[in-house]
Amino acid sequence: MIDCEPASCPICGGQRTAPYCDAPDRFALSSERLYAIQHCLQCGMIYLNPRPPEAKSGQFYEHADYLPFASLTAKRSALSRLYEFVRRANLRWKRQVIANFWQQNAGRLPLATCHLLDVGCGTGEFLMEMKNAGWTVEGLERDERAAAWAREQHQIPVAAGGVEQLAASTQQYDLITLWHVLEHLYHPGQVLEMIVKRLRDNGWLLVAVPNIAGLDARVYKSNWIALDAPRHVSHFSLESLSRLASKHGLTLRWWRQLPLDAFFNAFMSEKLIAQRQGKGYLWPLRWLRAFAVACASYVGGSHTPFSYAAYGASLVCFFEKSRR
Repeated sequence: MIDCEPASCPICGGQRTAPYCDAPDRFALSSERLYAIQHCLQCGMIYLNPRPPEAKSGQFYEHADYLPFASLTAKRSALSRLYEFVRRANLRWKRQVIANFWQQNAGRLPLATCHLLDVGCGTGEFLMEMKNAGWTVEGLERDERAAAWAREQHQIPVAAGGVEQLAASTQQYDLITLWHVLEHLYHPGQVLEMIVKRLRDNGWLLVAVPNIAGLDARVYKSNWIALDAPRHVSHFSLESLSRLASKHGLTLRWWRQLPLDAFFNAFMSEKLIAQRQGKGYLWPLRWLRAFAVACASYVGGSHTPFSYAAYGASLVCFFEKSRR
């Protein structure tokens, strides 16, 4: 068992906290170990504290059912096939939302001259989607197996290594994307500072994270699948994410949600509850509850007269590099 170490708030550096909840590692339920999620009393940020040392955090990603690396698994479970379906739908949505945003911003360059970097690109499916849409793409992935898969299967330039490689790079990009990456990073502010230096003038950063202020997060609390302790070390709301980005020269311009995240999160959270508590006689009602929570979360994250995007299951935010 890895000993954890204390952490300060990733936004303000504060160390005064109050308990938020205690969450299990969904891949190690038999250990009954719980990880403390804390609420910063200075700025309100929610984060894992204490947490495993960063140097030893890689072992928590090695489970066969860790879904972002599902392409590397020869034997597909029903869960991985469901995830693959959701991923394909999300890929189409990601491509379309970027295309729409790009067209609506005056002064954007033709796609043939636009350069995109995906940080934490996994096995490269998003990059392949964007390459097919006309973008020049590159990836950065710390898992060497996943990076090799992207290079070999998709013929996409993907560097294997951590985000610290950005500090040594001189390449400039029109768009850098972090799809469900920032919540994993031990020093998110430092990473954003490096990213800003790699963006061209008037460049953009797209950040997607689970939304700790979302309706599904409020319902499931310690069983919310997107807590994903101890892999997720920071838990953002629209307010906290915007505050962190602004400290590093980035201005929030636009946000939406990943439409299917509400349903994936709700059903996976109910599955986690069943694993922890047992199915019981009324287990079919859990799926009805999951559907109801997902629908409420989806509506809560949609731009309608009756809702506000800050309450969705996830946040997809476009930040503009500030003019200095």
